Formats: sequence, structure tokens, C-alpha cells
Amino acid sequence: MPENNQSQLVPPQLIWLNTKNTIWMEIPRYEGVVWGGGLFGAILSLLVLLFYFLLTLFMIGYEQDLNIIITSIIGDFILISLTVMFFKCYFFAARDQPTRLNRKRKKIYTFDYKRKWWNPWSKWPTTVKAYHWADIHGEMRFSSDRYTGGFQLFASVCQPGTLNVVERFQIASGSPAQLQQLWSYLCLYMKGEPVPDEAVNKGRPDFWCPRKADKWPEAMERESTTAPDGEQCSVPHQKC
Repeated sequence: MPENNQSQLVPPQLIWLNTKNTIWMEIPRYEGVVWGGGLFGAILSLLVLLFYFLLTLFMIGYEQDLNIIITSIIGDFILISLTVMFFKCYFFAARDQPTRLNRKRKKIYTFDYKRKWWNPWSKWPTTVKAYHWADIHGEMRFSSDRYTGGFQLFASVCQPGTLNVVERFQIASGSPAQLQQLWSYLCLYMKGEPVPDEAVNKGRPDFWCPRKADKWPEAMERESTTAPDGEQCSVPHQKC
């Protein structure tokens, strides 16, 4: 993608928008996951668990063998863990993981919800990070992944003044044209140039509801929504 300080030749346009004013802007970020599959997996794993549990009781009652008991306990634990993971993913995991851009501070802030698929019993933490906009480079990729495939816009965080990538995070998914327009929008907004006030899509997608992202940490909330001199804008989608 063009460098964020270069002229943008593609008309700017957002795909989704949460909040925008002259100090900061927040765009939603999502994963291309079929969440209905999580609910189906949860129900299916629960039915299998019940069937396996009844079968276990029958086998233990029929033949009280230590190996059968140990195998049954291990199988029950695996199925319970699988059921917990599916239910936790569908009912509790945040789907909206927003990205904020503060053009007064020249920083970009990311909100990530990390899922540990291998350990559904642990707390799935939220990670909030801040990067200098000057160190961000846009990359468009194509993924052939079965569930999250398609074109994706990534931000590559490089060491200052170099192209040595130290970290990457996804900004959005969409068609190549949409992602080019989105990158153009972010670059122009951060330079203070005119950009459209509305996004192509309004509201929130149905598959994001009802869970929004967790709250930003208080210090990060204050920093990401104010200018270095303390100036702030409390009215979303309007100029201050």
C-alpha cells in the first residue's frame, strides 16, 4: 500500500465507523468467523457429552474396571472442555475489537481479545497497545483460510526509520477496492485532510451483536481520545 505520508490516489471511504471527530476516530475491527458455527458446535458437543456420560455410567456399572473408569474420566474432561470453549466463544467473547487513531498525537491504538483455544478454562485476556503512526505501513494480503479467508488489510509496525517489521495487526477485511479506500481514508484523516463523514455501512453487523469490546483501560481511554494539550471532543461524529 502507499506510505501513510504519501499522496493517496484512491478516493477515501470507510467500511464501518464507530466514532469520528477532529481529534480521534474509532473504527470497528472484526474477525470473519461464522459465529453460528460456534453455537452449533456448543450444542453438538453438549449432546455428545451427555451421551458419553450415560454410556460411561452404563459401562462402569456393567464392568467396574479401573482402565475403563480412567478412560471415561479423561473423555468426559475433554468433552466438557470442548463444550465450555464453544459456549464461551459464542456467548462471552467480544466480537468488536476496535482500532483508534488520534491525529493530534499521531498514534494508533489497537484493542485485541486473545483467545486461547487450547485452554478454555483460563481467562482470555484483552491486550491494548499504542503505536506511532509514522512507524505504520499498510499491507494487503489474501488468505485462503477456510473460516477467515479473503483479502485483509494489515498494519506493519516497523522500527523507526526502517522497514524492519516488529509486529503486525489486522485492520479490516474486505474486497481489494474497499481496503484501498479504507487505507486512503486513514492516511488522509491522520494528515488532517478532508474525508467523508459517513461510512458505507451504518450501525453494527448482526453477527457482532450483542457483545461489544470490553472497556478500554482508563489511562488509554483518556490518552486515545484527547490531544497532547488536554483538548477533547465529547460529541461523536461532529467537529470540535
